[in-house]
Amino acid sequence: MAAARESMTALAALRAYRCELWRPPRRLDLSAWADEHFILPLGDANAGRWRTLPYQRAIMDAISDPTIERVSVMKSRRVGYTLAFCAAVGYFIAHDPCPILVVQPTVDEAKKHSKENIAPMLRDVRVLHGLVAEAKSRDSANTLSDKSYAGGSLSLIGATSPRGFRRTSRRIVIFDEVDGYPRSAGTEGDPYQLGIGRSEYYWNRKIIAGSTPTITGLSRIEDLFEEGDQRRRYLPCPQCGEFHVLKWENFKWPADHPERAHFICPVNGCVIEDRDKRAMDAAGEWRPEAPGHFTEANRHASFHIWAAYSYSPNASWGQLATEWVKANHDGDETRKTYVNQVRGETWKIKGEAPPWEPLFRRRSTYRIGTVPRGVLFLTAGVDVQKDRLEYEVVGWGRGKVSWSIDYGVLVGDTADARKGPWPQLDALLNRVFIAESGTPMDIRVLAIDASYNTHQVATWARTKPKERVLMINGDARIDRMVGLPTALEITSRGKRAMRGYRTWKVNGGIVKSELYGWLRLDEDVVGNPPPGFCFFPEYGHEYFRGLTSEERLETKNKRTGRLQYEWHVISGRRNEVLDCRVYARAAAWVFQIDRFTESDWAALERATGQEVTTVKPQDPPVTGPAVPSQQQAAVRPQRAPWLGPRRPGWLRR
Repeated sequence: MAAARESMTALAALRAYRCELWRPPRRLDLSAWADEHFILPLGDANAGRWRTLPYQRAIMDAISDPTIERVSVMKSRRVGYTLAFCAAVGYFIAHDPCPILVVQPTVDEAKKHSKENIAPMLRDVRVLHGLVAEAKSRDSANTLSDKSYAGGSLSLIGATSPRGFRRTSRRIVIFDEVDGYPRSAGTEGDPYQLGIGRSEYYWNRKIIAGSTPTITGLSRIEDLFEEGDQRRRYLPCPQCGEFHVLKWENFKWPADHPERAHFICPVNGCVIEDRDKRAMDAAGEWRPEAPGHFTEANRHASFHIWAAYSYSPNASWGQLATEWVKANHDGDETRKTYVNQVRGETWKIKGEAPPWEPLFRRRSTYRIGTVPRGVLFLTAGVDVQKDRLEYEVVGWGRGKVSWSIDYGVLVGDTADARKGPWPQLDALLNRVFIAESGTPMDIRVLAIDASYNTHQVATWARTKPKERVLMINGDARIDRMVGLPTALEITSRGKRAMRGYRTWKVNGGIVKSELYGWLRLDEDVVGNPPPGFCFFPEYGHEYFRGLTSEERLETKNKRTGRLQYEWHVISGRRNEVLDCRVYARAAAWVFQIDRFTESDWAALERATGQEVTTVKPQDPPVTGPAVPSQQQAAVRPQRAPWLGPRRPGWLRR
């Protein structure tokens, strides 16, 4: 009897095992799957088992919700989005296998993401072991950009590569940092639309997009957020219980003590401290502010989350306020970075023309054509008209502080190579300027407008060194231009008149907005110019009227309905001065001023004889009848080296 019972028990166990093999997998939301299986790799600040934070749960579960087709996240840094979407890749490989496409801004970033995020996940997450083929040098089933598994494959591509979007059909498409995408993948069009097109044959497709935003009206993630139901995180006040969103304008702190920042409840004025944040978030909820946007035809959930909600030790409210005070002191570029990267909001360009009268009144006294101290290199911008060339030579120093060195007009028919103004332009390019330190300086890069009399401009430019002369074409299409580094694009022109000479497309709108921000800066009372400050010699008032001759107007695109910006010349003014300054700024960009490090600035200071040297004062003697006064110590000569001066031939003797 005992043997029979043991046999029955073994048979029941075998049947249970067989049933378990055929049992469909347990249905899990993404956050539950990540809590159970996802591992943060060694080297991560929170290495070990993943724990979904309260504000992350709804975002992650929307990714795995079959009733939602699109998920868009407008975010800041320090909220854990990158790891969350990496967990989503693991979830679909292990729990819901299907073809996946991940689009990064560039091919290099796609490879970096594969190495630093995907490979450690496949190595450390146990349920993924054996699902993806082992990486081998000659095995196409597991490469940096393509990984195969039962039920699908994972492709990682760059938005700059049109080849990555070809011959692929993917049910899951994940767009990372969409505001960093170019306007077109090569010549094939918008990479975001190309990626969506790869999923059009799937009825259960999922389109996920996330990014830190950039410029108001030009940010793709802002557009996507507004297309969705616009969910924001509401937290209860620990004192009155009223729910509210953490908005920047409700953070306050005592004067000169940003580290003591706190939140003021917008309903009853309660003072909420950073230590209450986690308990508030645990009881918080996501609420759609545009629920009418979520329809059967537009199953789009969009979220906004920023660093004030973060649990990071470097994202306390006092730390965020301290960073803002510093950014506010450093100028518009740093403030823009803070607004984008910390608050997760778009930056509104201040492109309206500043008044010219204050600029005229604060002119400096250095003579036109001279190079004041602080100038480390020169660039020039040249505007081409039918009967003249107009130019400006600009000096650049640390922090992109600039000095207008000379502005002038070269009269002559620009279509005439011999009798026109071109010999005078040769003389300008070869002109040697003497710095205040006595160092001779020449124009490092000259940018010339190639949109008028293009053939003659190319004829002149191709006889000059390519590293010193570049041809500029304005590009008024400002959409998707997300910052100055992308405002200048090099393109090869195939026209024979160019004879292989390259032209540069410059987005004048971005450069003008930057310039107008600089023109509004005030010099410190002690005479220290802030980054970007502009100095001018005693030009006439027409120069300053021309420098501020355009204004930016916001309009709606009639075809797409999107907000766009257009620059228009103010009635009664001429804009050649402004164009010359834009081209000179473009030349400085090509000279890599935006990438200069401290060593680059120091090298230029040495080359121009402006290196600052400091002599370490001698320590006062420890022994002796008396301690010398500060005045005596300041003039005390330094000791000679202990070996004394070496005479010629001392070693031989």
